[in-house]
Amino acid sequence: MPMKVLHCDGSMALCAVEPRTGTQQPARQEQVDTILVPDTRVGDYLLVFMGMARARMEPVEAQKLQDALHALATLATTQVDGGTAEQIVTSGFADLCAAPPRLPPHLQAAFDAGLTEA
Repeated sequence: MPMKVLHCDGSMALCAVEPRTGTQQPARQEQVDTILVPDTRVGDYLLVFMGMARARMEPVEAQKLQDALHALATLATTQVDGGTAEQIVTSGFADLCAAPPRLPPHLQAAFDAGLTEA
């Protein structure tokens, strides 16, 4: 979960999941252990899992991840038709939908070398 640091105190930080734009829900706050992300500062975005910061994130990447998680939650909890589901996926995963498909580097190298089997 991407979270924004509101306050630092030693190796702990008060962080918040910022609500989506246009919603009335309040920000959810949580105490996060930042021992794995040294030099955490107020205003940083952190990737948090089970109460522990795993990595620092750029604000744009944090927003992309938040959009993707919201899209998945919406699809998991709401009955939608195919067209609506496509709109949810397209908005939640805009960065992936707009990019051409690509192979991981090791598979791309094998493909470029003419290999047809793994």
